[in-house]
Amino acid sequence: MKPLPQAIEAMRAALKEEVPSSSVEEAAALYAQLCTDVERRLDRMATMLEKGSDYQALQVAEEDPPLLDLAASLSFGEEKNWQNYCESHGLRVAPRLNARTVEDLENLYARGISANHPLYKDFRAAVLSRDDEKSLRIVKTILKLNPDDENARKELLRLENKGLQEKIDLLREALKTDDEERIATLAENIKAAASPAKLERLDVFHQGDEIRRALRRRQALAHIPGMVASMQKMKAEGQWRQVGQMLVALDGVFKEHGLTPADGAQRAAIDELTSYHQKEKATDEKQRSFDRALKSFLVFVDDVETRLLTGSGVTFEEVAEKDENFIKRWKELESYQLPVATESLNRIRAAGQELRARLERMQRTKRVLNVALATGALAMLCAVSAVGLHAWKAWTLTQELASYQAKENTGAAEDLIKKLRSGEPLLLRWPYLQAKIEEVNSWTAKSRGIDKQAEDALLALESTFTGDTTTMAPVKLVKQMDDAEALVKQLGGDLAAEPKNRLKALKTKTDLHLAMVLKNVTTSTDATLGKVEQQGKDELSHEKPAAKVAASITAMDAQLKPLEALLKPEVPALALPADLEARIRALRKQLTSFQEEVTAFAAIRADTARALTLEDYRKALGKWQAVKFAEATPSIKALDMPMSEKAFQAALFTDGDQDVLQAILDDKSGRYMAPDTLLESELKVILGLLHDENLNNIFENKLTYYSSSKAPSTVYSRGKPEEKVIGASTRWTAKFYEPDPSQSTVLFISKSYTRVGSPGEYQGDAVTTLRLSPTSEFMNQLDIGRVTDEKGERVLKSLLEVFEKVVRDKTGSPIARAYIMLRLEDMMRLRPREWGLHYCTTLQQDLRSLHQALGVTGLRSEDWLVSAAREKWLSPLTTFFAPLQSRAYLREAVARRNYLRAATTAGLKFAGYVETDQTLSLNKAGRNGGELWVLGRDKGKPLLVANPAAGNSAADKSKPIQVPGAEPLSPVFFVPMDRQALVQQYKDALSANGMDSTPPPGDSLFLTHP
Repeated sequence: MKPLPQAIEAMRAALKEEVPSSSVEEAAALYAQLCTDVERRLDRMATMLEKGSDYQALQVAEEDPPLLDLAASLSFGEEKNWQNYCESHGLRVAPRLNARTVEDLENLYARGISANHPLYKDFRAAVLSRDDEKSLRIVKTILKLNPDDENARKELLRLENKGLQEKIDLLREALKTDDEERIATLAENIKAAASPAKLERLDVFHQGDEIRRALRRRQALAHIPGMVASMQKMKAEGQWRQVGQMLVALDGVFKEHGLTPADGAQRAAIDELTSYHQKEKATDEKQRSFDRALKSFLVFVDDVETRLLTGSGVTFEEVAEKDENFIKRWKELESYQLPVATESLNRIRAAGQELRARLERMQRTKRVLNVALATGALAMLCAVSAVGLHAWKAWTLTQELASYQAKENTGAAEDLIKKLRSGEPLLLRWPYLQAKIEEVNSWTAKSRGIDKQAEDALLALESTFTGDTTTMAPVKLVKQMDDAEALVKQLGGDLAAEPKNRLKALKTKTDLHLAMVLKNVTTSTDATLGKVEQQGKDELSHEKPAAKVAASITAMDAQLKPLEALLKPEVPALALPADLEARIRALRKQLTSFQEEVTAFAAIRADTARALTLEDYRKALGKWQAVKFAEATPSIKALDMPMSEKAFQAALFTDGDQDVLQAILDDKSGRYMAPDTLLESELKVILGLLHDENLNNIFENKLTYYSSSKAPSTVYSRGKPEEKVIGASTRWTAKFYEPDPSQSTVLFISKSYTRVGSPGEYQGDAVTTLRLSPTSEFMNQLDIGRVTDEKGERVLKSLLEVFEKVVRDKTGSPIARAYIMLRLEDMMRLRPREWGLHYCTTLQQDLRSLHQALGVTGLRSEDWLVSAAREKWLSPLTTFFAPLQSRAYLREAVARRNYLRAATTAGLKFAGYVETDQTLSLNKAGRNGGELWVLGRDKGKPLLVANPAAGNSAADKSKPIQVPGAEPLSPVFFVPMDRQALVQQYKDALSANGMDSTPPPGDSLFLTHP
């Protein structure tokens, strides 16, 4: 089935013919089917428009293929004539399209849409659901309805680029497999979606396309025998038209894949099928042509019968013309050697006989009239013969002079005039002879004058030649040759022979001279043009920077202009050969094309450089997508980057954490690094530590054994042991825990120790030393209950201050202190921003180190009492706490808050962007900024760039700033404040407490840069 444009072309041609061909039948069927489909969609859409469902009508109109575009293609201007043609020739008749509905649809598109149209809602929904295919289809519809929507245009470009990138990624993954069909399909999809300029830069596409071509070639080789077999079957069934269609398809396969028949047998089969199709097609065309000729002949016969029947106004010439036309048509019909229906043949013969009979009657009448006219003419000649001989002689001489003048025989005319004036004075009395003599005499004098001018011109030209060359400029030479030729052309008869021969010789010399000049010009032009063309191949490329291409264009233009001047030579003979002219024009076209692209790119760059805000910059950067130069490729990546001021501030101040940045901006912790009130879960942590029986009020007791030789040991008790003295007996009672290396749990058991006797004679067991354990003393000093008020409603102290006491303490068990840190961390993690954890990087670092030291093992509050836990953790945790004695978490957090709040409040100012060559293109504000920040190629990490031209003269500001590590086409910012002063203020705040002001790894880049 032919595509629609070819079908309409065939239909236009058929309207000029009387008999439809087979190709027209196929075109009519295709056209009728498409019209039927369009009319069905128009009916659906008309119903929706009547109900006011414009949006649903648009959805129907945008189904593939778009309804309005298809209707426009089907309306080729001769629909009514085509409908009549199909009806008269028995072809499938296409329905007429409803023009009113089409007009309503055009009006619907022309009205456009507002920002709250359902299409925009559907588009947003499709974007949120990541349905890129639907998003792309909707945004195309939006652009049709609202062509001025720049956001929609950018979204279209983004979706197309995203879709292309996804296909490229899929192809890259497919190349790692052996699935050649998938690779070929993806390569074909990419080829359909990307421009040739982009495809040239995609190495992955070239790899996939090579595999696609090889696969499709193998598939074609395997498919060809089946195609040949199918055609042979069609031939046997007499389907010669289908054979022709398959031959065209087979030829396309051969050409597309560069194939030839596999062997002689296949070639012979194809040749046989081709010959069969050509023979059958010729037979069909002959029959159609015969039918067309016969039909035209019968129409002619109808006209003849009508004219002969009326009889009035029929002239001899008309009858003769129709008779001649009849004979030609009869011979044309006989040449086909095909049978004619008897009825038609009888009509044709009868019309021919009647036409011939009418012509013979009119010829006899005309002969009689001619005889009568000849008799009258003879009588008139006899009357004229009475004129006198003298007048006749004068008239004869007048005619002779006229003959000399007509033949431009100057010498003979001069001789006859001289003879008449001297020997025939009486004849000169005849006025007409005298007038002719004066006329011819004037003519001969003028001819002699022209002859003299021609002689002088020819002599002047001949004197300039030396052999076949002359020193005269070609323009002057040709002009003088044209002047001489014009003079020689005015000469005639006997005066022209010699000048013409001399002029011909001069023309030959001139042609030889101009040919030599043209040869020299052609040689030099070809050499120069070749150099410029080679320069174009080497330097005019989208892979090169636009600035270099612009410089090359300027240089090439200067060389090309002199060559273009040769395209319009003042002397036609010096016109350059057609191939040279074509090469010059092609080169100019190439230069113009690149110049337009360079100019457009420069305009886009200028528009980008004028951006004063990040939003303006993003809009300008969107235009880079249409640039063909490879240096614009980074714009795709740049647009996909999280390019917002907040993201850049997060990268600069909070190591990319936008939540932390928002917490700083919201100042959730305040200057006291604590929330106003506690959460219930936070209060539970505080109360849990306050009332933990394994940490609070634990006494450390020395137990002496008097009744045995056992060495004294340490036992722990909950609370101070109760001591009672009864006579010589002393009893200590409490809940005691005696460490046992074999036990991993702590169990306090009510127990009493009794000592009897007098000093020196004691028996039993006695608690000789008892004191509050250092860990419980630490808990008392920690005073964790002061974090909140007595009612637990308001926060009175920051957890950072509590953490400071924990790490600075030297009395409590390192294991208990580590446990308390973990519990406080759990509490702080519930609301880290409100407690100011994001301001205290050293605490974050210390907590990470503590977790690294503990690994996956958790701590319990009683572990500081357990022998096994003490043996395992006491040493590493002592090592952990040793360097933390100078920690001042609260002071650090306050200092960092002051610094970060000041920096974030100052905000960011858009300063320009990084050019593709990694130089900075700065706006006015950026040129005055002392410290600039750009996105680096290392995961988008900001880089500090010093601006040496800040505050200097305009001349210094013109020097480009090169940033090798910057991401091309990323934005440039500056913070409108004195960073060094702010950093020094921060360091002074820490140094006042003796803290190390060196920022830890991963700290704010705004702080860590020198």
